Order: sequence, then structure tokens, then C-alpha cells
Amino acid sequence: MKPGDTLTVMAESLSKHGDGVATHGEVEIHVAGLLPGETGDVEIDYVSKQKPRAHAQVLVRRNTHPGRRPAPCRHHGRCNGCGLMDMDLPSQRQLKRVELERTWGIMIDRLVGEGADGRGYRHSSKRVFAGSPGRIKLGSYMRGTHNVADMDGCLVDHPDIAAAADELAAAANAVRAVPYDETDGEGDVRYAWFKTDGRGQVLLAIITAEPCHTTVHELAARLTRPCGIAWGVNARPGNDMRGTTLRPLRGRQSIAIEFEDPARGEAIVTHVGPLGFLQPNPRVASIAYHDLVRVPAGGVLHGRTALDLYAGAGVTTRLLRRHFTEVAPCESFPESARALGAEPQLVEEFLGNILADPQHLHRHPDLVVANPPRGGLGTTVCDQLNLLAAPRLNIMSCAPASLVEDLRRLTGEHGRYRLIGARGFDTLPQTSHVEVVVWLVGRT
Repeated sequence: MKPGDTLTVMAESLSKHGDGVATHGEVEIHVAGLLPGETGDVEIDYVSKQKPRAHAQVLVRRNTHPGRRPAPCRHHGRCNGCGLMDMDLPSQRQLKRVELERTWGIMIDRLVGEGADGRGYRHSSKRVFAGSPGRIKLGSYMRGTHNVADMDGCLVDHPDIAAAADELAAAANAVRAVPYDETDGEGDVRYAWFKTDGRGQVLLAIITAEPCHTTVHELAARLTRPCGIAWGVNARPGNDMRGTTLRPLRGRQSIAIEFEDPARGEAIVTHVGPLGFLQPNPRVASIAYHDLVRVPAGGVLHGRTALDLYAGAGVTTRLLRRHFTEVAPCESFPESARALGAEPQLVEEFLGNILADPQHLHRHPDLVVANPPRGGLGTTVCDQLNLLAAPRLNIMSCAPASLVEDLRRLTGEHGRYRLIGARGFDTLPQTSHVEVVVWLVGRT
């Protein structure tokens, strides 16, 4: 198999990027725009030298998935952000549920979603400055490249963010700002981070490569939509979009985000800074967070001590403090940790200190809650949790692949837990992403 070859294949499953995955002999072929169950004539674009994998484009689609629709976004096919935009929402959710079971062996009781069309849900968005002075666009990196796809009029960003991004692009063009070029390391304006409370308040962080000779002050002076603007510097190569410590330029430096559980009428308000962690879809995340601190049937857990690992913005910490006497959060990102009144700390270090002292205040927690990043808990943390042996362990995962590995370590031959339930949450409609909450109990 080589680039330029044409084949007829049928997509059997879905990749994490939303591509159809077919097999040809021993080779796995990822085809953008081919949905599971569809057969197509494809042309090979690229063949990996490291693994039996190839990427292809559709030439002719021979049959059509019943949920296929014309993608409503004009950027679809250039922007890689919404791989499932050409499926209706019920079909997307059914596909995600099937993929969890077929590919990962994760059986969920239901997939929780919100909204009729899956648009305008993102309360946080990262954009990349690209183009040239006077012709700047704000977009996102196309997969595997430093080419930037325009996101003007993005349908999944909240309308407040879309309007603020349009204003920022216009202001950058007016002041003749120079976009940073990843290929030669030259330029000034680099990234923009937007957050909104969904009620008109938008927080903006602008990351530049230039620490001194920058247009950021002139740029900020022209903006009226953000309630607060911060500035960070990152002159290093690579895709680290955070930059160094932020400096306030004007206005507020945090916004209040309300995480409400509509089924129970409960709400938690947390304040998030320009670069603090914010689940992009607070409405669906609210339901997931509330389920994360309960039992599968919805009952409230009570006790003396709870540990909140990877606590993020602190939503679960606040929920736990309603029903537990002592709640110990652990978070490594400084801005979020400070908001929780804790020192920034890695989970491995946090649990290591507890396990090293038999008399530690938190040595025998009634509940451990964990919301790890995409890489999952990992071997060390799973081993520590097995040693801790809490009677209940609830995990929220954004990556089924790492979740399966963590569950193997926690519930396998040497694990101290057994799985009693799992539930999916459609936090990012139009993409293949799905969040999963699992509930485990200690083996007696």
C-alpha cells in the first residue's frame, strides 16, 4: 500500500478524531468523512512507517448512513474540530454509545446530553492568530500541522465567544498586529483564550511571543466586548498555549460559572480565571459532576472524609463539602489550586504523603473522587489507590482508552475494587468525544 492507491473499504468503527476506521489486510485505514457502516472508494494519502496505519480521503461513497446530513458549518472539511458535524445529533449519540461498548467494552446505562441541535454550547475556546498584518484570522490548528483553519462564525462556540472573537480579529487587523509564525519563530500575537459565563460576560487572555515590543496594549484598548483582559507571553516553540504568568490589562480577572443540576435544582457557583480549567459544556458537565459525587441510582453519599483528585475549578470539592466533614482537594495547576485554598500538587505526591503516614488525617477516606486528564490515572496513582483501599472510588474520564487501562489496574487480579456502574455524557456534540463516569466499590 502506498500514497495514491485506491481501494474500496467499509468503515467499521470511529477514531478518536471522528474518522471512519476500516481495515485492509493488516492495515488500519482512517478515512475522514466516512461514517461507520458506510462503504466508499478511497484514495490513500499517507502510510505510516511506525505502525500498520494509513490515512485516506473519500472519492465515492457507495452507501449512506441513515443519520447523515449536510454539515451546517461552512468550515467543515477544513477545520478538524467537529468530525461528526455531518451526522444528526441522535445518530451521533447512538454511535458514541455503540463505540464505547464495541471498541472499549464499556457498558453505560445511558448517554446524557442536552440541547436539540448541539450548537453554541462551548463556554471556553482557544484560538490561534494566523494570516498576515491586516488579514488576520482566528482559528485552530489543522490536525498534525501548523496550518490554521479559520473559525469565523464557529457554530459550537457560545455566541458571546463568537462575537468577542470577531471583534478581536477586527481590532488585530486595525492595529496591523503581526501573527506569530511557528515555522520561523517570528511575529507577535499568538493565541487567544475566551471564557464566558453564558450571560454576556467574556474573559479574554491574549498570549504574545513578544514580551516588550508588542501591540497587545493597543489591541486591548480597542476591545469592548470582554469584561476583562489578561496578557501572557510565550516565545518558546511548540504548542503550549498557556504562556507565562498572566498580567491583568484591564477589567475583571475571573467570571462566575454556575454549574446547576436541573434534575435536582442544585447549583454550585465557581470563579474561573483567564487560564483556569473550565469544562467547555457546563450544562452537561453539571449533571456529570453531580453524578460523580453520588451513587449510580442518584443517592447522596455522606461521610467523614472525601478526597477530590484533579479537582480543577473545584465544583466537585464544593459538592462534596455539603455532605462530608473533611474534603481534601488536590490540583496541580496553580491558578485552580489557589482558588481551592490548596498548594499546587501532583496527585502522586498528594497520595504518597497520605500513604507514608499511617496516622494521616486522610488515611482512611470514605470516598475518593478523581477527574484525571486525558492520560488517565496511570500506573502509579492506580497502585496508590489500591493501597489506600477506600470503600468507594468514583472516576470521571475524558478518554475511554486510558479509562480501560485504569479499570484493568483497579479491578483486575491485583486490584482492590469492582465496577458497579458507568454512565456517558455527551459534553462535546459534533465530535467523537464522550465523558464517562464510573462507580467502583472496594472488594470486601
